[in-house]
Amino acid sequence: MKRLSPLTLTLLVVVLMTACSTPASSGTISGTDTNSITENNAENASTAFGTFNKVAQIAETVLVDENNVKITAIGLTYDDYNVDLELLIENNSGKDLSFVCGSSGYNCNSINGYMTPDGYMFCDVAAGKKAYDAVRFSYDDLMLYGINEIADIEVGFSIEDNDYNRTYTGPRQIKTSIANSFDYDKEYFQDSITNPSAQKAFYYSTEFFSADKLYDQDGISVLSETLVENEYGEPMLLLEIMNTSSEMVYIITDDIAVNGLVCCTSPWYSGAVNPGKTCIATIELYSVLNKTYWDGLGIQDIASVDFTLTMEDQNGTAVADPAVLSVKISDGEQFDSSGAETYNANGIRIVSKGVFESGSNYNDDLYALFLVENNSGKTIRVYDVYNSLSINGFMIDYYLTSVEIDNGGCAVMEIDLYASSLEKNKITNISDISELEVKLSFMSGNKTIDEPKLVITY
Repeated sequence: MKRLSPLTLTLLVVVLMTACSTPASSGTISGTDTNSITENNAENASTAFGTFNKVAQIAETVLVDENNVKITAIGLTYDDYNVDLELLIENNSGKDLSFVCGSSGYNCNSINGYMTPDGYMFCDVAAGKKAYDAVRFSYDDLMLYGINEIADIEVGFSIEDNDYNRTYTGPRQIKTSIANSFDYDKEYFQDSITNPSAQKAFYYSTEFFSADKLYDQDGISVLSETLVENEYGEPMLLLEIMNTSSEMVYIITDDIAVNGLVCCTSPWYSGAVNPGKTCIATIELYSVLNKTYWDGLGIQDIASVDFTLTMEDQNGTAVADPAVLSVKISDGEQFDSSGAETYNANGIRIVSKGVFESGSNYNDDLYALFLVENNSGKTIRVYDVYNSLSINGFMIDYYLTSVEIDNGGCAVMEIDLYASSLEKNKITNISDISELEVKLSFMSGNKTIDEPKLVITY
């Protein structure tokens, strides 16, 4: 029986790309889709911050003039909800080219010193031809960062031919008519994210805020940490990170633990920060650890968030040693480590926490949850042995994400039991599951510690 691969985690929004189109860009911090702006939402934002200042303009500016390709910024246009950076793209390279700006694969866009996930553009231009297009930014996205006018814009482009040869322009800056009078020293994001009017306008609450520098080395500073909850009670940790170095740096967060319980050992957030710019790295804690599991794990509130901060250059080379950082929200209980013990040997203990539903109306999969405690004296990684899982004696399609656990740590291990496979084998509810069997492999480096077969009865 073939073990199926999981769906790739989608970052924030799926963008449908149409040649030479400029779809309305979207992004979230509060968890509310800011692309779907209602009249009420716009009115709330206006009440909180005043209207977006539409005064700034630009002089015609050549952004790219290389390899017989020219991209010119020709103006700023404003509507009720967005500002567009209008572009003229001229392709005299002799090849058909695709121009992309602000994609999930390459985004170095910033406004007024803040990196923004907004500003998407995709445009095909045939050899010897020209095209007008625009990079669009949402007022809601900008005003949540505390930006209500545009002093400067940085955008970068990925340019690809039909043979998949690709070049990256890096960030190109346009200063507007208000740049010389703009106060770049003001803490726009911090003022906005803690503003009660902003919380009302964008339907979130600030549960914790600290402007203590969590990290300040090698040209990278973590300026502030904010725990927010969106209107659905879903918590997110926002990290304000500034790059004071002279080179673009990619910021990566991984090895995330909530209340001391390791929930994610693979990269979660990854984003570029231009020199002298600030990014807002978001860790969606409700997704790192599915909130449906919290009661079963004894987690009522978030007391702490630990993570590893990794910094790399554009070639993937580390520019500093990874830093293990901790945001302490409050004192209190960490998590409930009790459960049905299914393995205890070699300094490794595994307990079963039961089977859970996804908590989503769009996902009928079930999830078997375990805690893995590591006191082996070494870092271990836990895998499943391929095609080894059965429920009630029936082979089931599933996915188990391997977990890496440092000595002294405890991690969640989740097995995704695919609904279609369960249903095929006459299992439609959690109550139908009486036994789960799976074989695991414990590794330290390249050495196998053990390969136990676990049998769990429910």
